[in-house]
Amino acid sequence: MEKTARASGISLRRALGWLLCIPSLAFPVGARAAAEGEIKRQLVESSVLESAGYDARNRVLEIAFHSGAIYRYFEVPEEIFRRLLAAESKGQFFGAAIRNKFRSERIKPRNPK
Repeated sequence: MEKTARASGISLRRALGWLLCIPSLAFPVGARAAAEGEIKRQLVESSVLESAGYDARNRVLEIAFHSGAIYRYFEVPEEIFRRLLAAESKGQFFGAAIRNKFRSERIKPRNPK
């Protein structure tokens, strides 16, 4: 295989190194967003949600709950974030349009009681 790669003028090591330079291939979305720093959230009026923020570049929605838990939701269209902020009941919108609809990861567990 090495001879074939060298015959084309590109070593396998160089080709793999180049691929790792592409952020979406080198790190999963959550790791990229975390590596780039915190997502800035804004306070929202809700009995369930405390704050919400959106990283448009990576399409990551971050939500902090009054329970203390913080979650990130991946591949979320920006329109969903806008609709969340505009919703009369943000908790109901979250339950209907976000929870269990997008891949997520817990960033911080809820506060112990």
